[in-house]
Amino acid sequence: MNKHWKSADDVPVTADNAPNMFLDYFYPIHFSLGMKIEAGLMECGRLDRHQTVIMWILRSETQRREQSVISRKDIVKMMTNWYDITSSSVSKALRALAKEPLSYITILEDPKSGREKLIEMTPAGKQHCDEMIASACEVIKRITANFDDDENKMGVYMFMRMDEEFSKIRS
Repeated sequence: MNKHWKSADDVPVTADNAPNMFLDYFYPIHFSLGMKIEAGLMECGRLDRHQTVIMWILRSETQRREQSVISRKDIVKMMTNWYDITSSSVSKALRALAKEPLSYITILEDPKSGREKLIEMTPAGKQHCDEMIASACEVIKRITANFDDDENKMGVYMFMRMDEEFSKIRS
């Protein structure tokens, strides 16, 4: 792989100037593209934004951790880091996801702590996540319609590498 890719302005991308160049694309990627993908996740129409994020956290984190449950405390921590939201608001969203007509999650007692809860996705919740993924994939397909296979591979690779490095910092 070429160590010195060039930017759109033919400026060589190096380790020294890459952070500034990443920031040039932060707004369009994070806000514009991210919001379009999030809207795709929400197109299923049954959940509000916070509930959608909770379902996405459950899907992503249980896959990463290779576990079927995640603690309520971890969900609250992630949600309060991303949004101006209180712990009680997260709990309210979790209770709504657990009740009919949704029944997307089960709230379990943590065997290690009588106060802590564990959250597990139900089959209905997994089905809803599959629908969210299909909807978001349609948005991404429209965005990447003119990418060739190498560009798609490079994009996925960059997301993967950034996640790997970010995970080291979070730990």
